[in-house]
Amino acid sequence: MSDKDTEAAANCEVCRVKCWTREGFFGKYSYKYLCTPTVSCLGKGANAPMWLGKDEKLPLLLSVVLGLQHCLAMLAGIATSGGLLIAGDTCMAFQCALQPFMVSTSWLASGILTLIQVFRCKIRGTPFYLGTGLISVMGTSFTFLPIAREMTTAYIQDAKNTGDPRCVTLDSGVIDCPRVGMEGYGAFLGTCMVACFLEIAISFIPSRIRAKMFPPVVLGVAVMMIGAGLVSSGIKYVGGGVFCGENMATRAAAFGSGPQICNENGDVTLAFGAPQHIGLAASVILFGVVLNVAGSPFLKSTFLFWGLVFGTIVAAISSYTDDEGIQYDYFGDSAKEKVDAAPAFVFFWSEDQFPISFDIVYLLPILLATYITTAETVGDVTMTALYSGITDPEDVNERIQGGLLADGVNSFLACCFGTAPNTTFSQNNGIIKLSQCASRSAGFACAIWLILLGIFGKIGAAFTTIPIAVVGGVVLQCFTMVFVAGMSIVAPTLNRRNSYIVMLSIAFGLGVAMEPQLFEASGAFYAKNLRHNFGLWPEADVCARFPTVTTVLVPATCGFAGGAVELSEADCLVAGGNYSAPVLGEPVEVTTCINNNGNCCAEYKAGRKGLRTAVMMLLKTPYGIGVIIAVILNAILPHEKEDVSDDDIFGKKTRTASSEPATEAI
Repeated sequence: MSDKDTEAAANCEVCRVKCWTREGFFGKYSYKYLCTPTVSCLGKGANAPMWLGKDEKLPLLLSVVLGLQHCLAMLAGIATSGGLLIAGDTCMAFQCALQPFMVSTSWLASGILTLIQVFRCKIRGTPFYLGTGLISVMGTSFTFLPIAREMTTAYIQDAKNTGDPRCVTLDSGVIDCPRVGMEGYGAFLGTCMVACFLEIAISFIPSRIRAKMFPPVVLGVAVMMIGAGLVSSGIKYVGGGVFCGENMATRAAAFGSGPQICNENGDVTLAFGAPQHIGLAASVILFGVVLNVAGSPFLKSTFLFWGLVFGTIVAAISSYTDDEGIQYDYFGDSAKEKVDAAPAFVFFWSEDQFPISFDIVYLLPILLATYITTAETVGDVTMTALYSGITDPEDVNERIQGGLLADGVNSFLACCFGTAPNTTFSQNNGIIKLSQCASRSAGFACAIWLILLGIFGKIGAAFTTIPIAVVGGVVLQCFTMVFVAGMSIVAPTLNRRNSYIVMLSIAFGLGVAMEPQLFEASGAFYAKNLRHNFGLWPEADVCARFPTVTTVLVPATCGFAGGAVELSEADCLVAGGNYSAPVLGEPVEVTTCINNNGNCCAEYKAGRKGLRTAVMMLLKTPYGIGVIIAVILNAILPHEKEDVSDDDIFGKKTRTASSEPATEAI
């Protein structure tokens, strides 16, 4: 037998031992711990399993199970940010049609990009790395979603206002511009690709400088404001949908009819806030409560997914009967048609693609979003290293550098794939701590699960048929988890100085999340008119040429023997009268927008219009204005030598105004 044959036989034996023996398949891990309910009256449950380090080789079953655990913990979040939230927010024709494709490719991209992050390799001839070499699972970033929505809707609205021939009138009478919407989203992707180089450049900056760029107080505010901005969308999902939630009142004002009906819950179409919508969302949340009360560690760490499953089951067995006795189902014929129409297998570029372009108008807000995701990644990788048992500061900094570089490269690749930029998901850190497993084998298994789920198109299509109210019960919790993660980052830093920074940042960040019309009007009906006339910086101020209106001083008349009547020239000739043309006044510019289609300016000042758009995006986005305030205050406020601690406040110790040592309180 040759040496090559001997080596091949040895490799086969190793594979047999690792995969097909009891020890190689099951290992000695405490599966009982993962599956035992932890109910107070039953005691503390099974003992925690042994610690498994980042380079530990896992048995096959354990890799599959723990990889699935990581996958399920973030599955709904990736689908929501990758395709469902964008489509649900605007739901233009192109997005509704490509929704299943966008969800599937978001899972597929996350799986492939996770492999890059977990694998980790050193760049030859340099001290730099690509990837963290930890369980850093990638997912579509929530941070860019408001900008994606803004760009897409702005492109469509501008096309409608200018009478773009690519806009069509649907059977419902609604004007839609499918191709224009795809161009808007393509411009978003192209601009994000340029912004990715900011994060790549930051990854090569020395760690001491990078630490000053991302102090914990700014990092915590950034993550909290991301969550705060998204919670407002999540609660609208609970009520039946974002579009109907934002335009419930303005539709009645525009058309003199009832409220905007939510149409993202199967065949059930009800107004925003209907009890049926809230009930579906509540079923998801309540089931999550049950799992966290009496579930096993595996179920607790994946409660969002199981809550989604439970809410879907509730919707499947429920229906709505109107006053005329007609029954409507949440999973009706439209859901079946969507799944049937989806291909068996999906891959990038298998559908009509978004034309990639660059829009400098939105570069500034996208650069800010990139800065925020960079700060988020610094925090995520730091916590992942901590939970993985890495304590050497130099090693941690190297993994932060590798994580940032992979984050930037992966985001660029994600945009090439047709999905929004990716970033590390923080909820996976809790799973590492809970399962006592930091082995990269679980990270590779998670990536494979995501790839498998993404490549089968029917799964993505089935996910998009879930009523939006059910999804709302999931994403409301998911987005709030982001906010809580930011709280955990900022909490240890809360001395007097940092408390002031956080207070003022949250004041405006949460403020614009609760009242987005503080600086600029929002909504689908009349909002364009209001933006033109009112607000901090009205659009009228950046208009170069206004539309003109010609008034009729004397109307056209048709004279007869018995007098004159108002008739058109053609009718007057038929009637045999003497036609008199109308007398018109001088054309007058209309600077105040009073129509209901938003066509208020004939030509904008291109540079100033772009600047205004960028400024408004920063001011009305929670993480935009909140982070800007945090960065400015952190730069100008002096650091204090000593700050009063909790012990001081509660009277255990006091300090004098001088620098004398602390004394016991009286």
